[in-house]
Amino acid sequence: MAKKKAEPKEEESDTDVEDLFGDEEIENHYPDLSKDSKNGKEASSEDLLGEAEDDELEEGFEIDTGPELPDYKFLKLDMKKGARENDYTLSVEGQSHGLCNIFVQHLLKTEGVNSAAYKITKINPPEIFIRLEDGYEVKKILFKAIETLRAEVMEVQKVFKKLT
Repeated sequence: MAKKKAEPKEEESDTDVEDLFGDEEIENHYPDLSKDSKNGKEASSEDLLGEAEDDELEEGFEIDTGPELPDYKFLKLDMKKGARENDYTLSVEGQSHGLCNIFVQHLLKTEGVNSAAYKITKINPPEIFIRLEDGYEVKKILFKAIETLRAEVMEVQKVFKKLT
């Protein structure tokens, strides 16, 4: 059986593409960076930005960004009830010995806390163990400890501001 010869496919020419758009002019979304365009009437993006800034200054508009607020880092916390009635485990994701150590120290100074300790492993996030005395609520205890820690940080911040 004889095979047919494969006929070469006709390639589309550039004239066919031009026919699609006719005489319509196609906009270019990219700026012309040639030397001739800077000398011509076309304004560059730098010129347009400069004019906008001058207009804002002439009109006297200023953007009020408000007071600068510190960047806070929110902690991922998870509270679990312990084996006993007054035992709690607080998981603190993404923290190290620095926060855990100072927080446990403030917990131990807080009234109503019988014992507090922390454990950091590579497998689990850091865990703070808290044992309360009878009649105390864990939320109130944590709030008191955080407030004393915050007050201490503010005192240290004031001292550093005086030094600078």
